[in-house]
This record gives sequence, structure tokens and C-alpha cells, in this order.
Amino acid sequence: MAIRREAMGGAAFCRLKEAYDGRKAVLRRWKSGGKKVVGLMGYDIPEEILLAAGLLPFRITGYYGGERASAEKYLEYSFGSVWKGLWESLTSDYEGLIERVVFCSSSDMFLKLFYYLRALGGLEPERRLPEMLYLDFELTQKTFKTQERNERELRDLIAAAERWSGNAVSAQDLRAAIALCSEYRRALRAFNALRGPERCTVTGSEALTVIGGSMFMEKREATDCLRRVTEEARKWPDAPGVRVYYAGSVQETTEVYELAEQAGCNIAGEDHDMGRRMFDTDVDERLEPVSALAERLIKRMPVSEKGSIRARVRSLGRELDEVRPDAFITFMNNNDEAYVWDYPSVKAELLEKRGIPDIVVQKQSWPLMEPQALRTQLEALAQRAKEAK
Repeated sequence: MAIRREAMGGAAFCRLKEAYDGRKAVLRRWKSGGKKVVGLMGYDIPEEILLAAGLLPFRITGYYGGERASAEKYLEYSFGSVWKGLWESLTSDYEGLIERVVFCSSSDMFLKLFYYLRALGGLEPERRLPEMLYLDFELTQKTFKTQERNERELRDLIAAAERWSGNAVSAQDLRAAIALCSEYRRALRAFNALRGPERCTVTGSEALTVIGGSMFMEKREATDCLRRVTEEARKWPDAPGVRVYYAGSVQETTEVYELAEQAGCNIAGEDHDMGRRMFDTDVDERLEPVSALAERLIKRMPVSEKGSIRARVRSLGRELDEVRPDAFITFMNNNDEAYVWDYPSVKAELLEKRGIPDIVVQKQSWPLMEPQALRTQLEALAQRAKEAK
């Protein structure tokens, strides 16, 4: 199933889809307009700090336009398709368009990319590689030392943002940026609520387009657009297919979601960083700004690579309570198998006890090597979900 005509008939949805599909065009437009842009390589970098300095954060996603020649030349087998796509974007597709990039410890692979890019700059100094900053957040242990360390890393980001922008970042600036981003996240949650179990008017691919598209817009425009598309989407017909919860590798395009829809499934919730995890947690605006931003880092939905098994089971249990899916998918790209870590406990403690059928999809890549085989798996899952009702 492609994006439905009812969605394409709305101006707000089309604006978000334009941003989602034309990320490079957004970047070019910002640059040509004299905006100072900072690329984000990592899912836990507080945009609030960059916004407070007058900088525009740009979420770097992988290159999906064809052969990834640079990645194939420089990266070994251990880099999966998402990471090769990110490398290709920075070293080829976006070369010369991004002058500064912030990395963080959302995944150990971001650290590897940081080191590899730094080495590439030394080997080939003629390349127009961006200035890079790495933030070594602690995202697992929730202790006083964790808070202290993360605040220190955030102050390093503030210092870099002030240098890049030429603007001082005050506590008042940070509070204003936090309030803006909180408003944005509330608008995302209001839209996401339309995927609920009582009535779901949004397909997974439509949701991914809206959530992802908002990442490539300035925050005020994104928030306004989200409010408008939420009103549009209330009038869309019910989304067909059995309700599925997705856990696994980040999906930066709608390819897998659309394949699921063709197979009779509708992804109604997910735990990856182009979906629900982007807006699951707020910044506590009552706290001192840097402390509040550091606190949010350790309150966010835990990911398999960084979170404990117990934390993952608790988090996914809350997700299943809210989404109430008919089925569950664990999807892993090749060399991105962190979800094996918590899957046995998720299966035993959540899925089996609730009678939720599931499948595990492994060793996937971009482009999909065997889309028909994956569709067959998804069709079988949809059938099992219908029989289980």
C-alpha cells in the first residue's frame, strides 16, 4: 500500500512529505538562505542547545539514492546498511553542504564513524569534511555521576555552539528553546495518538512520513504543520491491517512499513529513533536548563544496545499497554543485532503472557535483498494475528 489519497489530499501532510522526501533540498535551502546548520549524528543530541545559539540542527540520515561507493571503499563488513548510508551522506552526498557535525554515544557505531571520518580527514586533507564534536553521554546508569557527566558534555556542546554561531547562550535562551521543543513534542504526541487502538486513522508509512518530515523543518513551522495534519488525519478513513508493534533497527525510509501494509499489517507503534522514541519524554522545565536536558537523556525510552534487559522489558510493556497491538515484529539489519540481547525476555515476559504472535526478521539490508520473502513472513504474521483474536 502506498500513501493513501486521503493523506495526499491534505496540504499539511504534503508539506511534511515534501520535507521527508527532499531532505537534501531542505539542507540546500537553509544554506542558500544564510542559515548556520549543524549536522546531527546520534539520536540523543539536545537540539535545544543549538537552537538557543541561533543554529539549525539537521538530522543526518543515510544515502538511499543508489550505490554507496564511498562506504564500500572505506568501511568493512561490520558496518551495517544504516551506518554505510550515514557515511555515504557525509563523505559524498552532503560533502561541502555541512560544515559542522555533532556525534554522540547513542550507538557505539557513531563513535566508530567519528574515528573513521577523523582518520579519513588525515589521509585525504583535500576533502571538505566538517568540523566534528563527539559527546560521550552515559545513557544507561541513572546515578548522580551520570547526571554530572552528561551535564559536563552538554556544557561542551554549549561552548561549541557559541563558537560556531558567535552568540552567547544564556539560561533564558535555553529555556525558550526548551519550551519550543516541548511544544513540538506535544504536537508529535497528539498526532501519534491517532494511531491508537480505539480508532486508528493513520498508517505506519503515513506516520513515519509525518514524524520524519517534521525533523527536516524549522521547529515552529514543524509544530504548526503537525497541528494541521493532526486535524486533517482525524477525518481520514480507518487504517486497514492488523495492528503491529515494531522493535528493531531504525527505519529512515517507508520501504519496510509499506511492505508490511501490503502484507495486511499496519505498524501502529515503534521504538526506533525515526518514530516514537523521538517524543516519548519531555524536558522538565522547572529545573535549571542544563540539568533538565541532562536528566532527559537518561529518562528516554531505552534502546537494546544501551539499555538493560529489565529496562527494555519494562519500557516495551508500557508500550504494549498503550498501543495494544495484535502482533509484534523484531526487525534487525545485518550487523545490527542488538535486539537479540533482550528478545528472549521480551518474548517470555510480554508476548507469550499476552498471547501476542511475533516474528524475528534478521540480516536485512538496504536495498532489501529478498522483499518477497519478507512479505511472505509478514503475511503469515497477519494471518496468525487474525486467528489469535
